[in-house]
Amino acid sequence: MVRRAGFTLLEMMFVMAIMAIGTALVLPSIEGGLTSREVNRAARRLVAIMHHLRGEAVATGHPTLLRINQYDNTIETVGGGRWDAFSERAVIESVRGASPAGDGIWDIQFFPNGSNSGAAIVLANRADHTRNRFLVTLDPLVGTVDISEAPL
Repeated sequence: MVRRAGFTLLEMMFVMAIMAIGTALVLPSIEGGLTSREVNRAARRLVAIMHHLRGEAVATGHPTLLRINQYDNTIETVGGGRWDAFSERAVIESVRGASPAGDGIWDIQFFPNGSNSGAAIVLANRADHTRNRFLVTLDPLVGTVDISEAPL
């Protein structure tokens, strides 16, 4: 009697069950990592645009303006042609210190002397606002921008 090489149905089902359990355990952590990265990336893009607008105001001698639309989850430079829409995982949760320009729309002005009108913006995870939160703080006098973890 010759035994044929291969796997039984029971062995295959056992291996598939182990793979399914492993996938179920690993997938949430991968998803959480992607969300954290997207919120962090949104905060860094906001900081980059703020640095650009400050430099442009100083270089040209004319004020520049950043408009934040909290409901559309977008930022744009007024008159400068730059804009950015944040991903579906990162949301502009709150804006403090900026000038209101409409319902959910905020303006931050950058002046030729390097100062600005100041603001504090919280970016968060859209699915869970208690995790992956970043606070972007714009100092109105010296124009520095700081990213830190946002308090709840």
